[in-house]
Amino acid sequence: TLSASEWLELASLQGRPDLADGARVPGEALEGLTRATWYLEGHSLVVQRAVQLAAAAHAGQARKNGEPFIVHPVETSTILAGLKMDLDTIVAGLLHDTVEDTDLTLHDIARCFGPSVASIVEGDTKRSKLGVTAAALDEATKRSLNHRAMLVAMGEDWRIVVVKLADRLHNMRTLRHMPRHKQVRIARETTQIFVPLAQKLGIEALEYELLRLSVQFLFPQQLLRVPYGLELLGHWARLQCWGLGQSLDDYLCRDQVLSELDLPLKLDSHRQTWLQHSRQWDAAASAASASSS
Repeated sequence: TLSASEWLELASLQGRPDLADGARVPGEALEGLTRATWYLEGHSLVVQRAVQLAAAAHAGQARKNGEPFIVHPVETSTILAGLKMDLDTIVAGLLHDTVEDTDLTLHDIARCFGPSVASIVEGDTKRSKLGVTAAALDEATKRSLNHRAMLVAMGEDWRIVVVKLADRLHNMRTLRHMPRHKQVRIARETTQIFVPLAQKLGIEALEYELLRLSVQFLFPQQLLRVPYGLELLGHWARLQCWGLGQSLDDYLCRDQVLSELDLPLKLDSHRQTWLQHSRQWDAAASAASASSS
């Protein structure tokens, strides 16, 4: 990673003094991230630099709700910090849209924060390389190919899956600002792909909120007030998305590329890694509570 002098040099070479001086980030979002990353206190400068780089890269960009775009990666990393993810994952969360949406390159990210961060960002931004054939494909086929490319990338590192889930969760939290047809499409995709991914990894908090938000956009408000229960409505939504007797597991086994790459086994391995990570933090919290009482 860069030393302080190298960081200033990079800011100067890119003509971005705001990298060194600190780009503007809405205070509430930044405060939330600062509180959530308390466990990375010894690495606060690295997190600060990642925020500055992301804010500078996304300068002038805004989301559908009018907020500066930087709010999204900051909120994504706040979700990741709530899961006590490591420093590289938090930094990758802050930079996850830069390669796709700005002039920042993976080389820049690797130089600033190391190859591990760059690898996570690369995995999070992978899309199918459709090339000149894209015009001949319908939207459903393009989405299916992009899903495959995304799932292939997720098999490489469990942290890529978690960043993708956190990214999708914040997008779902702000989905009300999108047109209705996009709300339905994104909620269906979330039910189809991201809810079962969270379930497969065992990240219950993300699974539950993703499902709850999806159901809110897929069913009429009158139906949501009927005491069917979230689980039943979620099951109904999955049937609508996949069809009877189909699921993400079936898709992973049926798709020749994903099956040959042993993606189901890789996701099972990711689940064990997540559970080990979660247990370690639960044990640390219990020990801290016992020592303070």
